[in-house]
Amino acid sequence: MKNLLGFSWAVIEPLAMMLILWIVFSFIYHRHDRDGYPFIAFLLCGMVAYDFFNKTINQATRSIQTFSFLIKQVNFRIAILPIIIILSELFLHFIILVIVAVILFFNHIYPSVYWLQVFYYLFASSVLLLGLSWLTSSIHLFFPDIYVIISIVMRLLFFMSPIFWNPSMLDPSIIKIFRLSPLYYLVEGYRNCFLYKIPFWQDVRGTVSFWCFTLFFLLAGVFVFKKLRPQFADVI
Repeated sequence: MKNLLGFSWAVIEPLAMMLILWIVFSFIYHRHDRDGYPFIAFLLCGMVAYDFFNKTINQATRSIQTFSFLIKQVNFRIAILPIIIILSELFLHFIILVIVAVILFFNHIYPSVYWLQVFYYLFASSVLLLGLSWLTSSIHLFFPDIYVIISIVMRLLFFMSPIFWNPSMLDPSIIKIFRLSPLYYLVEGYRNCFLYKIPFWQDVRGTVSFWCFTLFFLLAGVFVFKKLRPQFADVI
């Protein structure tokens, strides 16, 4: 029963947050639509992308500390712990995406071939998260405060990403800065899949920038993890 409730809350919590934001911006600030789409559809498509990334990086950062008892086990590969976290969060994310798809359907937004692009963005998110997770989970053992820093950065990226605002609302010079965030690329990508029907390869600059950023952190994650791995047992 305890596990069932835990699993249920993992889905209910992000949906509750989306519901709160929808009520605030639709009925208090009277933001009823974006680009001709119901605001709830606009919000959900951006929010689910952010929520997956935010929850996964926070869980993965603490993964080695959480399962520290496994470090002393013979032949156990610690590097797979962040991978396990990413896969488990992906499973929950699929459930949330199904719920979002149902909500979109009731708002007269129907499935199209462009929806399949979400698998590309899921892959892109997972690769970036893998590199970041190896990096942050390794550092977390020696510098636990990095978890707080990550939480602050993720809050900042929430407002820098077009989750509840439209890029056309801001000055182009500001948008150029915001586009440097990989989360901006992912949030817009989800919206391009479900609403705008724009192929991911159309944003060449954004795609190249994202994958350069991802490759850098993937290599950095591998390097730092291998460098610190021999000392894990000493600090736990």
